[in-house]
Amino acid sequence: MKKIILILTTISIIALSFTKKTKTFIPPGTVQINDTLFADKCEISNFDWQEYEFSIKAKYGSNSKEYIAVLPDTTCWREKLSHNEPYVKYYYRHVAYRQYPVVGISYEQAKAFCKWRTESVKTFLTIKKDFKNQNFEYRLPCKSEWEMLAESSSNFLSNNGKDKKGKYRLNCIHIIDSAGVLKYDFIRNADVTDPVSSYFKNWFGIYNMLGNIAEMVAEEGVSKGGSWRSRIEDCRVGKELNYNKPTAWLGFRCVCIKKK
Repeated sequence: MKKIILILTTISIIALSFTKKTKTFIPPGTVQINDTLFADKCEISNFDWQEYEFSIKAKYGSNSKEYIAVLPDTTCWREKLSHNEPYVKYYYRHVAYRQYPVVGISYEQAKAFCKWRTESVKTFLTIKKDFKNQNFEYRLPCKSEWEMLAESSSNFLSNNGKDKKGKYRLNCIHIIDSAGVLKYDFIRNADVTDPVSSYFKNWFGIYNMLGNIAEMVAEEGVSKGGSWRSRIEDCRVGKELNYNKPTAWLGFRCVCIKKK
């Protein structure tokens, strides 16, 4: 009897070793939200954008209109309340800021990036022969999608944005009450933005849905989440910040939609 059990067990192990495991398709850079919706774990970084820039440069050349069209507007660091001349030169290009969120990007540029990213990832998967028949699209989230992704970050706003140990949970302007006098508290980790994987992940495993940079949504001219120069109350999920040009406080992240 023992021999029979041993033989059957051995056969089962061998059979399982030849069974092809079904891989779950997770678009690169994202976390899974449901069967068809995925979202970037982090905001789009300077390094992400540089990959895009170099790809366009290699394809069209450094003097082409296509290449010039992808360059961020680094002069955004000269605008009121963002004035920091060294950032004009260093924020986007310097290696120390690779993992910081890209800013100085227009709505049209963000949409073009999403299109390029979709095509590039599909090409990469075809070369790898891995998930090559998947149909998906990276794009900006609509307001309702963004709010759903950010809702579980709302608890980061309690206690003036600090945890029980006094550590900040988001990058924004905090107001403190000192002897009955309200004043801004600028003592935080960053003078402007923080790296895209800073602070705490929310329930979905996403960083910085609130604070750091305001994020463009699919509705043109509307951003959500507040930024490094927003007061904490303006970082609430239901709030909106409007824009009409590239700024030093505005960036984005993508969602990815899996299609049938």
